[in-house]
Amino acid sequence: MKRSMAITLISSSVAILALGSTLAISNIHSSSSENSALMGNSSDFRAVSADMEMAHIHNLTLANGQLFLGTHQGLWSQMPGKTAERIGSSQFDVMGLAIMNGMMVASGHPGTGEENVNNLGFRMSMNGGKKWDSTSLFGKVDFHRLVTSGSVAMGVSATDGALMRSEDAGKSWTTLPNPGLYDLAMDPTDSKMIIGTTQSGPLRSSDGGKNFTAIPKSPIFILLSWDKSRLVGVTPVGVLYQSLDMGSTWKQLATVAGEPMALTVNGNEIAVLVGTTVYYSTDAGLTFKARITGVPGH
Repeated sequence: MKRSMAITLISSSVAILALGSTLAISNIHSSSSENSALMGNSSDFRAVSADMEMAHIHNLTLANGQLFLGTHQGLWSQMPGKTAERIGSSQFDVMGLAIMNGMMVASGHPGTGEENVNNLGFRMSMNGGKKWDSTSLFGKVDFHRLVTSGSVAMGVSATDGALMRSEDAGKSWTTLPNPGLYDLAMDPTDSKMIIGTTQSGPLRSSDGGKNFTAIPKSPIFILLSWDKSRLVGVTPVGVLYQSLDMGSTWKQLATVAGEPMALTVNGNEIAVLVGTTVYYSTDAGLTFKARITGVPGH
């Protein structure tokens, strides 16, 4: 399933994943680590071709070199230079994906042979995505955008565009006014600080999403990703920026020309899906190199 945003004719869907602890994610490995003239020395690993069963990638996340991919055909993981592998047997459509206190949380639609319901609500996995259990909103909500900070979760419902917030690890939810947010990011160190993207520029909230104000002199972004090191944004034409002051000022990093579909940051690692290629940087966005090519469904 694919969402659309009327902004320079770009259409995409994304979700972000922020790693909390390693309580449930026990198979994360360590790794050291082109498009246009900016591609170069990011790493020496070779790009690999996408598995055709991965279908459409909705979201990406990184953890010490390991790349997690939420797709139309389930959750996958990939190490640099290695073939991507499906996690677990479920092939649900992973529209929203995040990590909350070491446990994976997600939303989306059921896969073939699974629950006969349109919207999976908020679900959680205690074993790194191998098995999922429903936490709340089953049959009611499909979060196409899902972010976390500690035990706080926020999401944008694809059903009605509602902006929703949970303070208790997804058990109960409050609906907030949505000022037209397409994507959003939450400060991993302060769950009250939210930044979202709109067609006229990013908005910021310092009260958990109750009120938003425009951020002056900011680029217009389509996607955002926030970890403890930096806030990263990408424009509809693939220009990447970073902010170290909660979005008040931005520094241009690189251009990965094309249609951005998914974005994630983890320390100095950045991964972005542009067109049919996942590009990867290990130097905080100074250089990028193709990591997965031939992504189907894009």
